[in-house]
Amino acid sequence: MIIDRRIVTRAWSIAWPLIVAEAVDSILSITDTFFVSRLGDKAVAAVGFGGYASWVFFVFTQLFYMGSLVIVAQAFGAKLLDKASRAMGESITSSIFFSLIPVGIVLVIAEDLVSIVAGGGVGLDVLVDSANYLRVRVLGLPVLSTAMVISAGFRAIGDTKPSMIATIVGAVVNIVLDPIMIFGLIGFPAMGVVGAAWASFIASIATLTSYIAYSRRLPFTIKPLLPGREAWNAFKLGLPAMVERLVFSMGGLAYIGAITRCGEVPLAAHTIGIRFESFAYLPAFAISIATASIVGQTIGRGDFNEAMRMGWELAKANALFMTAMAVILIVAAPYAPLVFTSNELTRELAMIYLILAAISEPALGVVMSIANAIRGGGNTIVPTIVNACSLYGVRVLLAYRLTSIVPARLCPIGAWIAMDLDLFIRALVFTIVYKKWFHKLARRVV
Repeated sequence: MIIDRRIVTRAWSIAWPLIVAEAVDSILSITDTFFVSRLGDKAVAAVGFGGYASWVFFVFTQLFYMGSLVIVAQAFGAKLLDKASRAMGESITSSIFFSLIPVGIVLVIAEDLVSIVAGGGVGLDVLVDSANYLRVRVLGLPVLSTAMVISAGFRAIGDTKPSMIATIVGAVVNIVLDPIMIFGLIGFPAMGVVGAAWASFIASIATLTSYIAYSRRLPFTIKPLLPGREAWNAFKLGLPAMVERLVFSMGGLAYIGAITRCGEVPLAAHTIGIRFESFAYLPAFAISIATASIVGQTIGRGDFNEAMRMGWELAKANALFMTAMAVILIVAAPYAPLVFTSNELTRELAMIYLILAAISEPALGVVMSIANAIRGGGNTIVPTIVNACSLYGVRVLLAYRLTSIVPARLCPIGAWIAMDLDLFIRALVFTIVYKKWFHKLARRVV
């Protein structure tokens, strides 16, 4: 596989701070799980289930994030800094307003939501802890939405170091607060699973504070502005991305519902596996963000052929990076779960999850890069359609079917096989769409 090193080098200069930031985030997830695991497998299952449920509502952070990223990237490439500044200011105000909607919804329906999705697969204590965890987590949505818009401004111009620093600050705060709020140290009451959620909420405030402190690095000013034309443009671009995340999160919730029906031990094993697999996402996520930035800036300059070539080169590079991560996952699979559980079946299932996840990592790299190349090119609808159709038509449907025919002890393996098939099919479809129709999909939005 021949790859243009100049493009990869440029992408790497954007991506490496994001890899560090995401690595810190992954360490944080593992640390959260480690502390919660001292409370037992039921607590791990509750955090895992509550975390999946929270993803449904965290999609609101994408509404103005993706739209502002695309507008700012193309405006920066076209040297329209005033337009970038106004897009950022209007998006910040709008994101705060819209994020209040899911906060109100969750405070009312948290118990009903987790009960419906669980479908009787877990005990009442796990459901109660999951609902309480979910309530506290969504309180941070207005804070996270604002931070996401500011981060979009940095990422759009290729300056990702502030994202790295802000993430590190938030992670350090979270790690320090986790044991204090979970177990009740230095005068705090022991809050158990909910304590982990409060630690995350406070950490999100620290992350936003860091982004604000670094906003002077931007080549344009940012300040909250009344929503207007640019907010509407960001909304139109971001809505498909948010719908995609919403559809994906609902699908993820339905998918975890299939695993939940296998019992609390498989759910705990899945949660442990996901925490470790989050390290494997690092190159895929970072390179895909760099892809959106580079393709967007190139489209802003009007060079569609070069934009397409850059996106394809980065998709190949991402597949290569993710192959290396797959090897690491397979090697670590027998040992990683030992940190979190003494239950032999939980460890065995978590090991199997990591091996199966590793198989599909190269496909994940292709999916994330090509999808973001198309988004950076100004089309956020097509990636939504492809991802949604594959998620529901392959992963969710097969997960429920396969978990019903696999022996009870190995029940979740059917769902994990469905996950692999979903990613391979998605990678094939995105490759065909990109090669044949990129020039018809891409457009200037500035």
